[in-house]
Formats: sequence, structure tokens, C-alpha cells
Amino acid sequence: MDEDAGRTYVEVGTSVMPDLVPATEAAALGSARGIGRGDSERAREAAAAAMLHALELLGICGRVVLGPRGDRILSHGATVGRPEDPHWDLGVYPVEGASLVGKGLPGAISVLVAVEPGGFPVLPAVWYVEKIVAGPAARGALDLDDPLADNLRRIAFSRDARGVSDLTVAILDRPRHHGLIEEVRDTGARILLLEEGEIAGALLAATRGTGVDAMVGIGGLQETLMAACAVRCLGGELQARLWPRNEEERLLAGDQVGKVYTVADLSPDQVDCSVTGVSGGQLLRPVWYGSQGAETESLVMSSRLRTVRRIQTWHHATGKSR
Repeated sequence: MDEDAGRTYVEVGTSVMPDLVPATEAAALGSARGIGRGDSERAREAAAAAMLHALELLGICGRVVLGPRGDRILSHGATVGRPEDPHWDLGVYPVEGASLVGKGLPGAISVLVAVEPGGFPVLPAVWYVEKIVAGPAARGALDLDDPLADNLRRIAFSRDARGVSDLTVAILDRPRHHGLIEEVRDTGARILLLEEGEIAGALLAATRGTGVDAMVGIGGLQETLMAACAVRCLGGELQARLWPRNEEERLLAGDQVGKVYTVADLSPDQVDCSVTGVSGGQLLRPVWYGSQGAETESLVMSSRLRTVRRIQTWHHATGKSR
């Protein structure tokens, strides 16, 4: 039987990029069995193992450049796939929101980003960045150097809202954001507090129809880079600035402290991204299990093709559920 049967490929320059969505679907299916069972670590490991297996089946040879710290299966610098296949730099997040899976809460997703080797930008090794994200209508309307209230007014104007009070702003519920939350409340905007999900929050802000108009806050650099790739594919806007935690990180940042990075700075021109829902929410439906199989919903995005596809996939059962 032909090893390539059933695979979908799209051209990237002189190379060929396999369809990424089976990998995020596999990770979602692997972790969603743990929804509400209280074991976030098991959900995380199941997602990573399933994504790795799917990447190998797809014949993708890639180097993990971005991903959750401490992952033992798809760790930073790991190489997956067959060495004779085209090589890609990968951003992997088998399950963002493993604690949400364990608690049975919405918002968990699986994310995979692929670019050509060396495509991801190299930034100073600080842990956090501060950022603001909005959808396509707000392109050119954001300026991280301006007060937040001014940015929200421009976002409201860009989508023809009556005012800032019509906006919903997503913010991670963290102690470091207490002042920011009060600042947003003072503008009159509504707030969606997220327990987890830096990438998911950015996607909510950049995707049409989610009811979220912006995301603001301080989050991980690696997560922001992956989010920027997805936002670029969606045609949205993202600006970020390094946020050193201490003097050591300030020295690492050097003259980059204070610089505002745009989507063009944070993601390459040619990027492919797949996101599959795990526990559901405003962005994507949860994994659904039935007697004959399971169903997933995914966003498959490409900046090269300038496409965003929403895909529902039925997965036929091939064995007993665990």
C-alpha cells in the first residue's frame, strides 16, 4: 500500500507541507478523554504522545522550536519524523489549558504551527511580554505606546461600535493583571477573565464571531510568538513588548527593552497553523464522543494561501475507548 495514501499536501516554495490538522485532532482526542477527571498531567502527556505519533504518521520531519516548557515528549529542540522528509520548524502546544481539561472547564485547545527552517524570530530570552491583540478590522489601529483607553476607543471605532462599553476584552486572571483589570473596567469595557489560554485568548480576539474584541495582558514569549503566527493568518493585529521580570532579564533584553514588536516582527511571512478544540468554548466546539467514533472541530490557517478553514471531522472508532 502506498505510504502517502490519504495524506493531503500543499506546496510551500519548493517544498511540500503536509496537512497539519490530523496532528492537532489526534492531540485533542488524546486529551479530551480526561475532561473533568482531575488529572491535568495525564491529559497533557496523552496530548503530546498523540501529537508526536500523528506527526510521525504524516511523515513530517520537524524541529520543535516553540512549545510549553517542561514537556517531556515534545521538548524544545526535539526532532520528530523521518530525516529524509522535508524539515520544518515547529511550534507545538499539544494541549493549552491542561488544567481546564482536568477541571472540566471550556477553553482548552491543541495548537500546531509550522514554518520553514529559521522562520521563527529570535528574541532576547526573557520570559514574558506585554501585548494587545485585536481582529482584522483593527489593523493599523493599535499602538502599545498609547494608553489602553485610546487603543480600546480605536478598536471600538474600527468595528463601528457605539463606544468602548460595547467591547469585550479578554484578560488572563493573574495577580499581575489586577491593575490592568481595573484599568479596563474604568474604560467601561466588559471583561472576559480567562483561567488559562494565552494563545486561545489571542485567537478569540482575532477571530470573527467569538464576541471578544481584544486581548490584553502580560504572557509568555513563546506563547505570544505562536499566537502571532495564528493572528497573522487570521489577518488580525498584535503588538508586543518585552517585559523583563528582573535585572538579569533586563540585561538580556538590552536595547530591545521598550521596542514594540508587530505581527510582522513576531511571525514569518509563510506560516501554517492548525488549532483543534478540546473542551469547547467560544472559539471551537469540544471533542464529542459517540458509539461509532468521535467528532472534532478545527481552525486550519495559512498565511501563504490566505485562507482560514473551519473543519469538522468525524473519526471512526477503531477500538475500545479507554
